[in-house]
Amino acid sequence: MTVGERIKDLREQQGLTLEELGNKVGVGKSTVRKWENGMIENMRRDKIAKLADALGVTPLYLMGWEDKNKEHPLPRNISVPAAYPVPILGTIGCGEGPIGEQNFDGFFYIDRAIRADYALHTKGDSMIDAGIQDGDIAFLVADFDVVDGQIYAVVFGADDEAVLKKVYRSGNKVILQSCNSEYAPIILDQVDVRLIGKLTWICHKAQ
Repeated sequence: MTVGERIKDLREQQGLTLEELGNKVGVGKSTVRKWENGMIENMRRDKIAKLADALGVTPLYLMGWEDKNKEHPLPRNISVPAAYPVPILGTIGCGEGPIGEQNFDGFFYIDRAIRADYALHTKGDSMIDAGIQDGDIAFLVADFDVVDGQIYAVVFGADDEAVLKKVYRSGNKVILQSCNSEYAPIILDQVDVRLIGKLTWICHKAQ
């Protein structure tokens, strides 16, 4: 389902006309029609937030991102204070090589029950057995106490690029383990590895 189809479906479920929804968001009915028809692809973030509020869902659901443990949007009685914005700071590699882009990509609203200091888009398939797919969003906390077997965002290499891996320690070595049998572990000296966060939640992109 596209974003436009989702908007139209939610609007019709609530019995709202194009004009009524437009009034709630502060735009004309022609703009709502263009959103629903996919004629406006890059929607402003403030309009996304207002649309989500008017339709009784989260911006997360409206834009096609779903909690892997939930199949439906949050109910209308969930208030705005139940969610908070988490900055998306770029892309992290889940593949053969380190991939990292330090590019602010707006905010993502999540439930306050989930701890996260920032989020990163994922790229690659090396963590699929941990339920992390290419194109998901990984949420992390700035936790630097290593617990063997936990998944961390790790920076290494001359370019300080980041990967998402299970981390293990052995003497003065750090083992970065993929969750895909096709990928060999990466073994590095501790001094060459820097943890930048621990994974707390994954949000899957809607298919």
